[in-house]
Amino acid sequence: MITAALPSKRQRTREHIATVAGDLFERHGYEAVTMEQIAVEAGVVRGTLYNHFAVKEAVLAEWMHARLARDLAPLMQAVMKRKTFASRIPVVLDASARWWEEHRQYAAPYIRFRFQQVSDGSGEQASSDMVTAYTALIHAAQQAEEVRDNEPPERLANYLHFLYLSALMSWLGDPKASLRKAFARAFDFFLQGASRP
Repeated sequence: MITAALPSKRQRTREHIATVAGDLFERHGYEAVTMEQIAVEAGVVRGTLYNHFAVKEAVLAEWMHARLARDLAPLMQAVMKRKTFASRIPVVLDASARWWEEHRQYAAPYIRFRFQQVSDGSGEQASSDMVTAYTALIHAAQQAEEVRDNEPPERLANYLHFLYLSALMSWLGDPKASLRKAFARAFDFFLQGASRP
C-alpha cells in the first residue's frame, strides 16, 4: 500500500504561520500587519518566525502559493475540458485576473519578493505552480500540433509566464486598466510566436 508522505514538522509550522498570516492580511490589510502580530497570532516566538520567514513578503508568498496549489487542481480539470490550447489558457488567465483584482494589495510586494529571490539566487529559479501548469498545457498542445515543438515546453512556459508578469506589472501601474484585457493581449502575443507555422 502506497501512502502519501506526511509533511515534516518544519513544513507544518510554515503552513500554520502562513495560514494565520493570510487571515491577518485579509482582515487588516497586508501593509498594516507586522511580523510581530503574525508571531503572536500563530503562537510562535519571533525567533521561530524569522527562522522560517526572513521577511513578511516571504510569508505572503508561502500563503499565496498554498492558495494557488489548492485552487489549481480543480481549475485545471475545468481547463482540460476545453478542446484547444487557444481556448484553455484564457480560462486560466481569467481565473488569475479575477483573483488579482480581488487581492490587488498583494501584487506589488509579491512580485518584488519573487524578483528578489531570482536576482539573489535564494528561491525557485523562475519556477512556480503556474509555470508547471503552463508546461503541461503547452506539452499537450505540442502533441496536438497546435504549438511549435522546436522549443521545449518548459522554455515556452517561461516565456508565457514572463508575458503574464509583464501584463500584471502594467496593470499595477494603471488603476483604470483591465487585467483581463492585459492578459488577453499577452496571450495573443505569445500565440503569434508559439503557433505552428
